[in-house]
Amino acid sequence: MRLQRYFIGGLLALLPLAVTVYVLVWVYNSSADIITALMRVVGLTPPPWLLPLLPVIGILAVLGMIILAGVLAGNYVGRVLLAGIDRSFKSVPLVREVYNAVQQIAHTLLGQPEVHFQRAAVIEYPRKGVYTLCFIATAEVGKRLPPLPEGYTVVLVPTSPVPASGMAIIVPTAEVIPLEVSIEEALKYVVSGGFILPDGKARRLLETTESK
Repeated sequence: MRLQRYFIGGLLALLPLAVTVYVLVWVYNSSADIITALMRVVGLTPPPWLLPLLPVIGILAVLGMIILAGVLAGNYVGRVLLAGIDRSFKSVPLVREVYNAVQQIAHTLLGQPEVHFQRAAVIEYPRKGVYTLCFIATAEVGKRLPPLPEGYTVVLVPTSPVPASGMAIIVPTAEVIPLEVSIEEALKYVVSGGFILPDGKARRLLETTESK
C-alpha cells in the first residue's frame, strides 16, 4: 500500500511537468514543420545552417500573426474581414459547434467581459441537498423586478466547459453561500468540468461577526 501511495504521489507530481514539456516540444517541432512547408510551397529549400533556427522563426511568426489579428480587430476593415470569416465558420454544420465552443471558452478565459460578477458562490440547485457553483450577478433585485419581494439575488449558473452558456436564475439571498475564491479560480473549476479545484479552502463568508 505504501509503494502504491508513493507511485500515485510521484505520478501526480510528474504528470503536469511531463504534459507541459510535451506540449512545448510539440509546439517547437510543429513550428519548424510549418515554416519548412511554407518555404517549399514557394519553391524554397531551407539551407542546413537555418534548420536549427526554424522552430524559433515559426514561433515568432505565429506570435506575429496573433498580433496582426489583434491589430486588424481594432479597425473597421479588419473587423469586417474577421466578421466574414466568423460567419463562414459558423455556416458549416460540424465546424460550427467546435468553433462556437472554442470561441466561448477563449472569450471567457482571455476576454474582458462587459458583465462583472460580484463573487463566486454556491446554491442548492437543482434540488435540496445538491450544491451548484454560481456567480452572483445582481443582489437585492426585489425593488427592480416588482412584484418580486425583496431579499432575492440574481445568480448565473454556468455549464461546463462553456460557462457563458449557463442560465440566470433568481434565488432567495439567504440561500446564496458566497465563497472565498476568486472569479478566475471559479471559472477554471467550471471550464475543467470540476477537475481543477481552488488551491485554498472555499469557506462560507460570515456576514456577521462572532459575538464576544
